[in-house]
Amino acid sequence: MKREKEGERGMAHGPNRGWGVREVVTAALLSALTVAIMFAGAMLTMFSYDFAMVASGGAGVFLSAPVFMLMVRRVDRFGVTCVFATIAALLFCTMGNMLFMLPFYVVGGLLLDLVFLRTPKQRQSSWWATGAWTTFSGLYLLSTLIPYLGNMDAYVAQAVAERGFDQGYVDAFFKYYGNPAWIVAIMLITMVVGFLGCLIGRALMKRHFERAGAL
Repeated sequence: MKREKEGERGMAHGPNRGWGVREVVTAALLSALTVAIMFAGAMLTMFSYDFAMVASGGAGVFLSAPVFMLMVRRVDRFGVTCVFATIAALLFCTMGNMLFMLPFYVVGGLLLDLVFLRTPKQRQSSWWATGAWTTFSGLYLLSTLIPYLGNMDAYVAQAVAERGFDQGYVDAFFKYYGNPAWIVAIMLITMVVGFLGCLIGRALMKRHFERAGAL
């Protein structure tokens, strides 16, 4: 009987635990909250086009990192990053991004799950979650390149027509995203800031979430 109970406990905490309604709802809500914070963080940088081009992605991933780390710990299921990335891509599409970005996010999220968050031990480790979010931060920046890979001029013209951006935006966009060196630099900056956001998330989980019983 004792062995049977130990076996059941092992299955309950094993790597192949299924998703239930609670996990789905938690992942969906926290994913939406993470994206909302990312969007708000990006908006905080819009006082300057030059600053926004360099820092909008970083501001978003920095502020939302603690919520992502909380989601990984609370949901604790394989595929949590893939679910988050899918929901994020769909929400980004409602903000004007292209639907063909969806496969990039789905595949990227799944790869992050396989590399960083495959087992319960990894998902309960803040360092593995930090690795996942830091890598996602770089992929998130790269995803912004997808809409204009084919024709940057057409993409900018469409953005100006649909969103009302002025010539200052156009000049700043070509200055930074028309230069491969700047693209690499901005991606690295975004990853570093995403990592720093995770350090804040680690501190918050230890000081507040664990004490409050949220974990």
